[in-house]
Amino acid sequence: MLKISIKYALICGVFITIIYHFSFLFNSNPLIDLSHLLFDLILFGLFIFFAEKEYKTYHGQGVFHFWQGMTMGFIVYTVATILFVGALMIYFQFSEDAVRNYQEAATHFLNERAEMYREQFGEAGLQEQMDEIRDVTMWDLVQSSALKKILAGFFITPVISIILRKQPK
Repeated sequence: MLKISIKYALICGVFITIIYHFSFLFNSNPLIDLSHLLFDLILFGLFIFFAEKEYKTYHGQGVFHFWQGMTMGFIVYTVATILFVGALMIYFQFSEDAVRNYQEAATHFLNERAEMYREQFGEAGLQEQMDEIRDVTMWDLVQSSALKKILAGFFITPVISIILRKQPK
């Protein structure tokens, strides 16, 4: 179970890292754009599904318990996230402008929606968001990215595990 999970986790981590870097080519900042959460859900779902399906078919003789799915899913999304975080930290170390580019993109994003923020949170809330963007660090961005990936995996794993579970007769 562990070997299969790690195999799919490594591939998933590579795919997530590639999608992260390719998104910049399409003028999308994955640290801001929430559509990347959808990509994470889809990728985690696919790789967790294939890992669990392989185990169920070739090692479980068609029997697959929910707890096995949860365990395999946890391994897949955790290892993939660790791999992604490692790649993200390397990226931040070699790209001196990465945090500044994030700050500029986030400020632009917030300025486009400033009126909506003022209506919901007031001028003080808008200024607080601007201050948080200005004060963001590499570690803040890494932690935020890791948390989003872990949450995506956490929510998709039970769904896939329920779909694939099959009790012995």
